[in-house]
Amino acid sequence: MKNILLLGLLLIFISCTRKQSNAIVVLENNEINNKALAQLDTPERALVLWYLYAYGNECDGSTENIKCKLLAKMGVNNECDATHLSYLLQWFSTDMLAVYKLNKCPSLSVKSAIQNKFKKIKLIRNKDTLAIDYYVMGLNASQEKSWNVIKIDTFVIKDRTLVKLK
Repeated sequence: MKNILLLGLLLIFISCTRKQSNAIVVLENNEINNKALAQLDTPERALVLWYLYAYGNECDGSTENIKCKLLAKMGVNNECDATHLSYLLQWFSTDMLAVYKLNKCPSLSVKSAIQNKFKKIKLIRNKDTLAIDYYVMGLNASQEKSWNVIKIDTFVIKDRTLVKLK
């Protein structure tokens, strides 16, 4: 009986491990996974760059913000650079809100009362489907409010665009 139970637990463990094999941990516990960053495919890279753009505060030369470190490691020095914006516009051309944000290039100042910080970014790829599991902590110091965004968004890759599934 014990052998059957142990075998069952082993099979469950193996199946759970296999399901996670296509997960790419980019950021967790304030640690950037450099190896994972180097192995990102183009759609995965675009998705990470979009979420870094959509959340978080602007970067300046003196900040130690994890978002800014990630951007630097991905070769982006200025999020409002025309080359960077056109790259993101290509990948998110079917999302009107993304297009609007990219055309305005809004950024929260490094010194803003509102601060957003990434705590986790994990990608899960299954053929032409790409999901991003992320955690962003926010704080509005002037209003003494805070929030957490813990979400998984899923996209389908179609002709060099990412289309968000509802």
